[in-house]
Amino acid sequence: MTIQYFSQRTVPCVVMRGGTTRGFFFHAGDVPGDPAIRDRMFLDVVAGQDSRAADGLGGNDMLLNKVVTVWASERPDADVECTFGVITPGSGRVKYGSNCGNLVSAVALFAVEEGLTSGHDGTVRLYNPQSDTRVDVRVMDAAEFRQRTGRLSMGMVTNGVPMEVAFIDPAGTIGRGLSPTGRAVDRLCLPSGAAIATSIVDSGTVYVFVAARDLGLDCATARLDGDRHDAILATAESLRGQAAVLCGLVERPEDALARTPAVPKLAIISPPRDYRAENGGQRFGAGETDLLARIVSSQQFHSSYAVTGALATIAAAVVPDSIVNRVSAAALRSPLALRIGHPSGVIEPRQDWHADGNAIVVERAYALRTTRRLMTGMAHVPRLAAQAEAPARISAPVRVGPAAYAQT
Repeated sequence: MTIQYFSQRTVPCVVMRGGTTRGFFFHAGDVPGDPAIRDRMFLDVVAGQDSRAADGLGGNDMLLNKVVTVWASERPDADVECTFGVITPGSGRVKYGSNCGNLVSAVALFAVEEGLTSGHDGTVRLYNPQSDTRVDVRVMDAAEFRQRTGRLSMGMVTNGVPMEVAFIDPAGTIGRGLSPTGRAVDRLCLPSGAAIATSIVDSGTVYVFVAARDLGLDCATARLDGDRHDAILATAESLRGQAAVLCGLVERPEDALARTPAVPKLAIISPPRDYRAENGGQRFGAGETDLLARIVSSQQFHSSYAVTGALATIAAAVVPDSIVNRVSAAALRSPLALRIGHPSGVIEPRQDWHADGNAIVVERAYALRTTRRLMTGMAHVPRLAAQAEAPARISAPVRVGPAAYAQT
């Protein structure tokens, strides 16, 4: 039997879950140096041009469509470096610009299993150049993980390697400090022309915080369907564009979608109340959370809560008179723990911080994640074969070392 094949190439690829996110991991040496060719390769692996991703490995949720490039670092304070791209289903575009707080846990495991580092006393030191952020990822004992998470459902499965992710000096990823505008509150305009109070905070990445009531919502975790869903997304993009101007990222709000689609992100905030996580999830009483929140990221509602969002939220909680500070029920102390109720459950970041005069200094912020390898293999990429440039190790055998840490 004769089969005629169209031309395609194979690229080593590892699929990993970190927290609530799934990513496609590549060694930097296996990725084309030309950005346009690189992005075409990523889109073909995920099938990012198709909202159903039928011709690729991705899914119909941006949390399932992240691409990660990892390499050994030459920095004295880091073992490995990594970059993240996110592909909104059907967009045909790879968006860069921020760290991925979920997948940094998977980067640490990937780096050890792939032989890029052996770590230091159970900790892998990471650097993300996109956000100029240092992260220490520590492998946790299973008993410690269970004790610290308790009954909280973090919107993720708990099998895999438990990790404590520590973000070092996470504020100021765009070079303007914790409050990029220098104010706790900025007034932005709704499409109707009405001005509302918002807070713009940069820790982990830049977030715009908006009170749910100002968007006509009873609470941040309210289910959104049909026209209401689309209207909130349109409003969020309008507010995001205005915030991007105030942060110096663009000159005009309408340029934000094209030039900086992933940053800033937006979070809707409301006071704690009884609620039930989506998709038949757990019920939580008002006393089990300090606030409720929902994220809009890359022009979509986040199905759980991004770790970078948790970092920005807990940082905003200690900024006097910010939207989050007004709503939060948490007592302000250091270290601070903040229980954030979101559509999939509750996430509880922790933060070491102090006040230096009128300034707030965030020293470290922490989140707990689990991570595991899902698949190791070769991704078949049709369009890459036609390109003039090929990665240095394309079609090379996949290097998979023994798992460094026992599964729990």
